[in-house]
Amino acid sequence: MGTVGHGFTIISKTQLDEIQAEGIFARHCKTGLEVYHIHNDDAENLFAFAFMTPPNSSSGVAHILEHSVLCGSKNYPLKDPFLILSKQSVKTFLNAMTFPDKTVYPAASIIEKDYFNLMSVYGDAVFFPLLTRETFEQEGHRLEIDANGKPYFSGVVLNEMRGVYADFDSAVWRQSSYLLHEDTVYSHDSGGYPPDIVELSYEDFCAFHKKYYHPVNCKVFLYGNIDTEKQLAFLQEHFLQFFDAAEKPAPLPPIVPYTAPRTYTVTAPSGEGKSIDKLTVTMNWLLSESKDIDRLMDVMFLEELLLGHDGAPLQKKLLDCPFAEDIYVGSGLHAELSNMSFTLGLVDIDENAVKQCEAYILSALETIAAEAIDPQLIKTGLNAIDFYNREIIRASGPFSLILMKRALRGWMHNCPPEDTLRYIPAFERLKQRIAENPRYIQEQVRTLLLDNPHRILVAVQPDPHFCEKIDETLSQKAEHAAQKLNDAERKKLTEPPQTQEDEAELQSLIPHLSKTEIPPPEPPIPEYLEYFGAVPAVFHEQPTNGVTYLDLAIPVDCLSADDYIYLTLYAAALNGMGTATESWDSLAAQFAYLTGGFSAVTFSAGKHYAGDSAVFFDHALEASDIVDRDWIRIRSKMLPEYIEPAINLIFSYLTAASFTDTKRLADIVIQAKNDFDSVPAYAGHTLSSLHAASLYSGSKQAENIWAGIPQLRFLRELYGQISKDSSVITKLTNRLTEIHRKLLKAGMLVKICGTPEDIQTAKKALSPHLKHFAFPKRRANSFRTACNAAPYRLFAFPSSVQVGFAAQVIPISFPQLSYGATLVYAQWLETGMLWNAIRVNGGAYGTAASSDMLTSLFTLTTYRDPAPFTSLRAMKDIIAKSRTEVLSDTELEALITGTYSMLLYPSTPAQKSSAALSRLFYGVTNEVRLQTLESIISCSQKELKQVADCLYENISQGSAATVCSDAALKQPDAASFPELTVLPSI
Repeated sequence: MGTVGHGFTIISKTQLDEIQAEGIFARHCKTGLEVYHIHNDDAENLFAFAFMTPPNSSSGVAHILEHSVLCGSKNYPLKDPFLILSKQSVKTFLNAMTFPDKTVYPAASIIEKDYFNLMSVYGDAVFFPLLTRETFEQEGHRLEIDANGKPYFSGVVLNEMRGVYADFDSAVWRQSSYLLHEDTVYSHDSGGYPPDIVELSYEDFCAFHKKYYHPVNCKVFLYGNIDTEKQLAFLQEHFLQFFDAAEKPAPLPPIVPYTAPRTYTVTAPSGEGKSIDKLTVTMNWLLSESKDIDRLMDVMFLEELLLGHDGAPLQKKLLDCPFAEDIYVGSGLHAELSNMSFTLGLVDIDENAVKQCEAYILSALETIAAEAIDPQLIKTGLNAIDFYNREIIRASGPFSLILMKRALRGWMHNCPPEDTLRYIPAFERLKQRIAENPRYIQEQVRTLLLDNPHRILVAVQPDPHFCEKIDETLSQKAEHAAQKLNDAERKKLTEPPQTQEDEAELQSLIPHLSKTEIPPPEPPIPEYLEYFGAVPAVFHEQPTNGVTYLDLAIPVDCLSADDYIYLTLYAAALNGMGTATESWDSLAAQFAYLTGGFSAVTFSAGKHYAGDSAVFFDHALEASDIVDRDWIRIRSKMLPEYIEPAINLIFSYLTAASFTDTKRLADIVIQAKNDFDSVPAYAGHTLSSLHAASLYSGSKQAENIWAGIPQLRFLRELYGQISKDSSVITKLTNRLTEIHRKLLKAGMLVKICGTPEDIQTAKKALSPHLKHFAFPKRRANSFRTACNAAPYRLFAFPSSVQVGFAAQVIPISFPQLSYGATLVYAQWLETGMLWNAIRVNGGAYGTAASSDMLTSLFTLTTYRDPAPFTSLRAMKDIIAKSRTEVLSDTELEALITGTYSMLLYPSTPAQKSSAALSRLFYGVTNEVRLQTLESIISCSQKELKQVADCLYENISQGSAATVCSDAALKQPDAASFPELTVLPSI
């Protein structure tokens, strides 16, 4: 279209009516860098630098580089600019991501000045990193020698991937993907295989950056309301003017299809709850290129039709498989690589049934391809995609991240970004193809799956020694590397690490906003209360794009302490059982047709320290009736035309739900147990912190029972009993039936979020049902028990993990301490002394600090930590040291800015509504929320010292827990804790 200036040519401008934006596509004339801007009126702007980084081995070079470029650059020669940004920016998203074939660096902010600050640091990092040898050794791998003179390898990425390789389910997916893509870049692990990581040289590390991080290989994705030309000028002035033209790396060659199906048998790590005699089997198909948006929409629809809910034809068939216990969690469409793939898997299969598994799946697909498909199933699948296209989702980041991934899907493979971005036009074409061809779906099943020769069958055997073999290989390599050291080199490795923080003048190079530039918080969401008989209902009128969100909250404090352990299972069963007259699969199909989802979850509410005096709706709903209680929250969402029938179905099911289908109930137990089995490997920090916190807080006690180690043990024990004694499932049926009976009498609180018109429809539908329910009256003798401070305790839970997790919990007092000051203090530790001691020196993948005003607890955690007991010791030392540390005014202001930003993240209308309901349960009014923000802004050095002194004094009354390996329990620091209690393994 022509030149816009600043060295760029505009390739195209396109109206994107479906997302109310204009798409502007530009290319830098000299370097070849491409830019795509979704320009709209959204004040939350996002940028992302994306590079194709195809690996030629499993050394993890792309992953290590992703970490390392953010550890100092030409204009920001600090030890860790990324950390400084995390500490002081008002970012709404800040991360870096290594994919199997690309690396992406996205960041977002609602403040234009802060946005360009982020772009300045990120752009300098990716184009002009320092990449020192020290950084390579810190983030990648380095040789160390322990107190006993034994050499070993450490490094952030190495320890992260040791943790990754301890998880069975992710190993199944990795093996299946590698074997489906043999002789391509996708047969390597871009994250890194631990024994291969330690073979990567510093020289190859630097060469990889030189080859792939030139602007010619870079795509810059932009989103938001900042002027395009202003951003192009920034890119030219700060980065691109310093580059000459270069040859673009060769594109990935097309994948050569297999000419016949293949079969493989591999191993993966077995966890505590995994039977080594039971295999997981996956069938995997390679499909067409991901950049073909119409084929992608075909497969998205096929996934919804076949697997979208428990009543879907293939999902039900797999659930009913007589020789498997569960469906593999990775089943479905995968579209992040150059070609799409489709996976179907079954879990816990005898070795002699592997071939049966293949025949069973193929037979199920043959039946689907041969028979007519219920028109309502087709409509259900289309409704699901319609929901996906309509709903603005903000899960682990802004919605613009979803649009970024869509655009990159084709753009990284030399396709215009709009080709894979525009889902809604592609969806309309899909509906047209289905309308024109009555057998279109059956033909897709045959073409994509049954007649596709690029298919593999992978049988995965749990291996209890899998992680040991990796560690043994690493140990042998470390011994070999140590033999090459001279005396001076060996002596240097035994010296304690010296970590120096960047001097203040270097830190000041990273720009930040002043307190006066911080935006005001969003006003509270408008809400009003009405009663339907005795039932209170809260309404939030919001622009939800035609989606109505329903919450039914039922208090569970009418139950006994013995009942509480069953509530996680009760919620899972409520999501998937039938009634006395209707089967579970029939109901699942109805829920899928009428709603965008139906679920039940446990929810435990703590209490703000002033929650008893909170006033809501002018006392029309008293805090004493609502705050600091435990609930089952039943959630659903629906489109306008389905509101009335959906609400009717929900209440009809609630009043008639039956738990007597023992086969279905046994399946739900198995699914729940399988879900929990992998938690120690990827969320051991959560298990540790819940266990430690449960000693002090009633809400955390409940949460620990529902989502912590007690639940994991309960499900494993129940699973073992069911397999041995048929009467156990009958007793479980009776228990859940009685719990359900009690809860139907416990009362209810309702919350609706939607447009004014849809809320009126919902009111009419709710009215006849709610008259049968009571007010959620608080029970005098509830489960919650008083928790008192006690001498310091440390609990260890051995587990089959390669790297561990630790949590330290310390009781604190509000309002004696400023809550805002505790938040600033947590940010200070997490991005300073804690980070340096535990991540930089200790090699842990992550560490965190947080303060909770609802439980009056301060928590420090580590994630994928090779030395969790050393970290717990360091936490105590860091708190002690923090008492005498003095921050400059500039450093304190930067910390305040960064802390404040965590409370400013934009939310979708549905998220605002859900948060408002949670605050009601917590006793947090808008006045309290504003006081918290003010206490952050006004935080002083004196208040930080008060927090440090309080934590130092109270740590002896705190508790800690770890999830760790047996090897970690033998480390010297473990023996230095006389109060350590080692509990049975998980």
